[in-house]
Amino acid sequence: MRALIALAGVTALAGCVAAYPIDRPSDYTAESKLSTCRVDLPQSWKDLLSLDRTEAGPHEKVIVVAANEDAGTTLVKTTRNRTTELVLHDHGKRQQVMAVQNDGQLFGVEFDGRWVTFSTTPHPENHTTTTYAWDSRNDGAPVRIGGNGAVVHNGKAAWSDSAGVHLYDLARKKDRVVGPGRLPAFLGDAVIWLQDGKFRAEGALPEQLKNAEPGGSVVSDGRTVVWTRGEELIGWREGWTEPRELAGVRSAPRTEGIVFPRVSGDFVSWQSESSYVTDIRSGATVHTTEGGYWLEVHGGALTQQGWRVAAVAPLEKLSPLSRC
Repeated sequence: MRALIALAGVTALAGCVAAYPIDRPSDYTAESKLSTCRVDLPQSWKDLLSLDRTEAGPHEKVIVVAANEDAGTTLVKTTRNRTTELVLHDHGKRQQVMAVQNDGQLFGVEFDGRWVTFSTTPHPENHTTTTYAWDSRNDGAPVRIGGNGAVVHNGKAAWSDSAGVHLYDLARKKDRVVGPGRLPAFLGDAVIWLQDGKFRAEGALPEQLKNAEPGGSVVSDGRTVVWTRGEELIGWREGWTEPRELAGVRSAPRTEGIVFPRVSGDFVSWQSESSYVTDIRSGATVHTTEGGYWLEVHGGALTQQGWRVAAVAPLEKLSPLSRC
C-alpha cells in the first residue's frame, strides 16, 4: 500500500497515461485543503499503529504495500543497496516474491488474500510496464500476465490496454476482453469499467451508477465503488439510493485535486499533496499533519509510512471517526 509522495513522471497504467508517485522528503506535510468535515487523528489509531512497527535501517526504506482481510498477512517493499524487494510476511514467515536491481521500479501491488499482482519498469525514465501475478499458496515464480497495472479480486485480475478491458482467470490462466474502456474495478465478482466517461459492465450495471460521471480515478473493494471528480471524492455501495460525496478539497490554482484513492471497508484513503483518510459512515476525514505520517488503507489494514518506519493496524480495530 509508501513514503510521502509527489506526482512525477508518467507511465501507462490501466490503459491510460497517468502520473505515478515518487518520494517526498520524509518529514513533508502539506496544509490541509479539506472543504468537508475534518477531525484529528485519534490517539487510539496511533496506539494501534505502534503495536506493529517495522524500523528501517539508515540506508533502507520499508513500505507496507498490501494486506489481507485481517491484516495478518502483508506484502512489504524494501529498498536497500539499489535493490528493491517485494516480500510476503505471513504471521512471522517471510517469502520473497520478486526483486529488481539498480533503478528498477516495483509498484501497483494488489492482493486478494491469495493472489498478488504487481508491475515493474526497468528504470524511472523507461516506462515500459510489465505486470505479474503470483500465487502465495505455491512456491513458484511470478508469471507475466500483461503490460498494464491490474486490480485483483477473488482469483481474477483485470486491466485495460489498447484491446480493451481484460478479465483474467488466474488459476486457469485464461484471458478474455470484456469490452472497450479503461479503469476496471470489481463490484462483487463482476468487473465494471469506464467508457466515454460512464460506467460500463459485462452484465447488469446497478441503476445508481448509470448516470455517474467519474473523473480521473475509480477504485473498489468489491463492495464500495469510489471515484474522483475534480475536487470531490464520490462513493456508492449497495443499499444506497444514490452516490454520495465522501470528501472534498478547496479548488485552488496548481492543485492536484484528489488523487490515488483506495477503499477498504468503511475507510477511504486518498491524497492531495499529503494523505487523508475518510470514514464513509460519518463523513469525517483525518488529515495527517505530523511529519512522518502517511496513511493508506490496504486490504484489512491501515498502513503508516514515514521516516524509517512502517506500521500496520487492522481496520476492524479502528474506532469510527466522529462527525463534525
